[in-house]
Amino acid sequence: MADFQQWSCDVLVIGAGPAGSTAARFAAQKGVKVILLERREKVGLPVRCAEYVPLPVSRYADLKASGILVQPVRSMRTYINGEWVNEMTAPGVMIRRHRLDQELADLAVEAGADLKTDFQAWVMTGGKVIARGKDGPVTISGRVIIGADGPSSQVGRWMGNGPRQYLVAAQFQVSLNKPLDHTRVYFIPYLFGGYGWLFPKGETANLGVGIDPSLDKGLHEVLTKFKGERVAEGLIKDQILGRGGGLVPVGGLTRVWKDHMILAGDAAGTCHPITGAGVGNALISGEMAGKAAAEAVHQGNLQPLRNYGQELVEHLGHSLNHAVRKRKNMIAHWNNRDFSENIRHNWIAFKEYYK
Repeated sequence: MADFQQWSCDVLVIGAGPAGSTAARFAAQKGVKVILLERREKVGLPVRCAEYVPLPVSRYADLKASGILVQPVRSMRTYINGEWVNEMTAPGVMIRRHRLDQELADLAVEAGADLKTDFQAWVMTGGKVIARGKDGPVTISGRVIIGADGPSSQVGRWMGNGPRQYLVAAQFQVSLNKPLDHTRVYFIPYLFGGYGWLFPKGETANLGVGIDPSLDKGLHEVLTKFKGERVAEGLIKDQILGRGGGLVPVGGLTRVWKDHMILAGDAAGTCHPITGAGVGNALISGEMAGKAAAEAVHQGNLQPLRNYGQELVEHLGHSLNHAVRKRKNMIAHWNNRDFSENIRHNWIAFKEYYK
């Protein structure tokens, strides 16, 4: 370890997604020394997101700046077995997600955070983090560590958190035959435990599926079938402009605090277990985590980190726990109840979901 580079900071944030960059920004604004560590060479790429965000996200970044905004969305339509059954007012915007992530990271740097890209958090020893970079390992001493490193959080493993529940997701970028002013969500029996989506981006759209990993058929096969049905509907052209995918955590909040470590965003399980929406809650948890970390540094004790865990549960716990229960109910009855009735009881567009 003596040959490693040595860095030190008050707050080490691992992961420069929405939660991590926001945490770094709010901590730096409180006057503490922040290092923001990102494993990718360029923040935000590759994109692993359907790219719809609710309007309150604009509180954290100017969505009209730097090419973030693509188009507004006025509503969400729900389809069950190919039939349009509901339209829910859902004002939001479609974005270029990589530009949002880059803008948030830039705001963190403007606040005083030191962004280090192409560094992978590796191991923790003696309370210090060893990260691997293209020029070799570095040892980082941080009084507080914020894990904002996604669904497979390394920081979460250091805290002793166990395996997580996921949907596996894959997405194509496709060409629309005509513009849409709404998002579309599809529930079909072969999309076990999840759903398909078509989210418009001007002349193109993100078309994808998220399914339970226990499904026998391969993810690509399922997505290809779903795409073929949308082509047959006349919605999209039979071509693929781009591809993406990833994991969607659906188990709800995990343990978010231990010793001098806290978690935010997908690492903390703030992604909605039914809809898969994650950016809004990631930003909220990032702000809370950054403020708590700075307060812990200023006070010289870890009580603010414990408080952060309690506040996160108070703020998000009820809605996320309700969604976890609904997900379990939906999966339990996927194949042995009227399919439409099952979806109506367990999807947010219907009044039955809130009972």
